[in-house]
Parts: sequence; structure tokens; C-alpha cells
Amino acid sequence: MNPFWTIPRMWEGQSAVILASGPSMSAEIANVVRYAPTYRAIAVNNTHELAPWADMLYAADEAWWKRHREKALAFEGLKVTCTENSLPNVLRLREGARDGFDPDPGVVCTGGNSGYQAIHVAVHAGCKRILLCGFDMRGTHWHDPHQSPLRDHGDGIYAKWIEKFKTLVAPLAERGVDVINCTPGSALRVWPSRQLEEALLNEEELAA
Repeated sequence: MNPFWTIPRMWEGQSAVILASGPSMSAEIANVVRYAPTYRAIAVNNTHELAPWADMLYAADEAWWKRHREKALAFEGLKVTCTENSLPNVLRLREGARDGFDPDPGVVCTGGNSGYQAIHVAVHAGCKRILLCGFDMRGTHWHDPHQSPLRDHGDGIYAKWIEKFKTLVAPLAERGVDVINCTPGSALRVWPSRQLEEALLNEEELAA
């Protein structure tokens, strides 16, 4: 079992884009993010295949790591999880509560999904602006259905996940973290939405 990791403030004051695996995610979106001048990128689960250049791969499920062992271990950025994992060079965080935000930088509240946890990671790393892509909260994934022992969640799970995301809004606002949902047609409406290109352009202006 890997020893537990504590997230350093390695991205202090920076911006992050979290690339989740909803059906709206695509290689085109990943490429838009890739060539943005100021950002950190966290790829969630299979989306690392669209963004092998990302700073981090985050996946919670131990079964996912075992199923995708070869491709996941070939990923050159940080590899992070919050469950028991015997694979080399995968950093393990502690699991916290099912909702809300835990201020301990070695803990992530789970929210039932890896995208929720990836937001925690970006905040613990010091990011003050987080853009969300592939957070459809409806449908399936951009990729083929998961194969056994993994499974695809039915649409009924998304309403439960959205309720969990609501518990993140106030803690992140208190910490001065700006979250923008750049997922077109997303059912997750707890944060303001904006087109990805517009949000990235605004980021460039802020950095100028």
C-alpha cells in the first residue's frame, strides 16, 4: 500500500482546468486547453488519453487503475488517487467525508466521483480559479462503456452528485476560489457557466 501524500501548495495563485469524462469532452476541447498560456490541467480517469500532457491524472477507483494499468503508468505527470493502490508512483490521499470540503491538504471529500475530488486537489494545491470541462452530469462518457469490473452509473446518480457539489460552493467561496463551469449543456448549475474559449481569454487578460 502506498504511503499517504499531502498536497503541497505547488500551484499557489494559479488557475486550473479539470478535464472530466462526460460526453461533451473531446480531443478538440483538450487541445484548446493545451495551448492556453496560463493554466494547470488535471485529467480525470480516461480523459488522460485526450490530454497526456496534463499536469496530473486523478482517478479514485482502485479497479480503474488496475484495468488501465499500462496506459496510466505511462502517464508522465503526477498520478493521484484516494483509495488503496499498489501501483508504483501513484500518490494516495486520505478519504474524507462524502460532501463538503476538508481543509486538511492530505484529505479529499469524495462526493461520489473523481471530478469532485479533483476540485479538492486543485484547491489544496493553491489554485484560485478552476475551470470545469466534461462535467455534464448527464449521459455517459466521451469514451466507450467501462469494462468489468468497472461499471457505468445510470442517470439517477447525477442528481445525488449535484447535491454533493452544492456543499462545495460556500467553502470554496470563503477561500476566494473562483469556479466556472465550461461544460456546454451541463446539468451542474451551482457555479456560473461560460464558454471555454471566453474563460481562457479572460484568464489571459488577468495574467497580462
